[in-house]
Amino acid sequence: MDSQKRPKGIENYDDRITNLPDDLKSNILERLPLEEAVRTSFLSRKWRYTWASIPNLDFDVYFVKAPKLTKFIDMVLLLHQGPICKFYLSIKDLTVVPIERWILVLSRNGLEEINIRCYSIWRMPSCFFTIQSLKTVFLQDCILKLPHTFCGLKLLQSLHLDSCTISDDDFEKLVSCCPLLENLYLLFISVSAVKINSPNLKLVQIYGGIDLKYIHLITPALIEADLSFLELSYGKIGYGKCLIDMFGSLSKIERLHLGSGVIQYLKRGSNLELPLKFDHLKELYMQLYVEDRNEAKFAFSLLQNAPNLQCLRLVTCPIGFDALVPIGTFWDLATHKIVFDHLKFASIKYCGSVTESGLLPVRLLLSAAPLLEKMHIINYRKDFEFLKKLVSFKRASNEAEILLFDSVEDLFFR
Repeated sequence: MDSQKRPKGIENYDDRITNLPDDLKSNILERLPLEEAVRTSFLSRKWRYTWASIPNLDFDVYFVKAPKLTKFIDMVLLLHQGPICKFYLSIKDLTVVPIERWILVLSRNGLEEINIRCYSIWRMPSCFFTIQSLKTVFLQDCILKLPHTFCGLKLLQSLHLDSCTISDDDFEKLVSCCPLLENLYLLFISVSAVKINSPNLKLVQIYGGIDLKYIHLITPALIEADLSFLELSYGKIGYGKCLIDMFGSLSKIERLHLGSGVIQYLKRGSNLELPLKFDHLKELYMQLYVEDRNEAKFAFSLLQNAPNLQCLRLVTCPIGFDALVPIGTFWDLATHKIVFDHLKFASIKYCGSVTESGLLPVRLLLSAAPLLEKMHIINYRKDFEFLKKLVSFKRASNEAEILLFDSVEDLFFR
């Protein structure tokens, strides 16, 4: 702007913005959409390449057509100066863009975090596995094949694979060759045998699909596990081996989530005793069929071996796959064998109608938890008979507050 045409009182306006330190201007531009940050190059010569030092590149370009997108990303990567710490790309189809060229450029710029969300299957180029600066990886719908020269990602701390394709052997090698790995998220990946040998792993989340048949964990530092086996195909591995391989190294676990299909996977066979105690377990979520003989046995074994449990969440279904137990048989037995000395919060959510067996876990918790402070009962369907029986249950804690919710939505919006 010509100084003679500027409004009075803002003669130094340009200097206050343009003459800020480069790192401060770069910090400001990082808060803009990348396309807007690049457009600041038209402001003046001093601004021409300021955007080029932004360390975090966020291409949220799902609806951008491929030719325009390719030109834009090529231009940004060509003109960029300095390290690229983070690369985020959300795109509809990676098969029509030069992803190999982009990954090659990123591999030479100190990349620490990569997040690629794609909604069609694409193949990761082999140069990706040479990026030793990587700390965080999120990949979706990606085909991964390790090169023969792969020697690990030595700084990787977090790995998230969503609907990715990788062989069993390559997956095992990938995880075992990342010595600093702490967080592992696996959502419907193609492997049939999940073998995880990771001495520093602290959190694992596995949502299994139809191919998953076997899990083997060697994770001595693990403190949180979230497992759900949707549409499990149930392999031919024996129950006892499944149980030991899956729970045998969870001695330090503090938070355990056993979602859909997990107990069905573990309950096969006659030996339902857990191989160790969970002295550190404080939070437990279980989804089970309360009338299923084997699921009840497994649940009791787990609860008996978790003496320091503080928070318990149960999702109960009225009918299981195995022979139904006589009402109350195992739950009554548990009332005499289990004491929840440290339990402070309990939640029970009913799927379907509330049967007489469905009431038994409530009775168990109320009678065996002397420090219980609060209990949530969800989806009780305003059953008057349920309420009458609830009032009659003996309580070990006089301070326990019971809150009833007709639905999950009622729980969140009350």
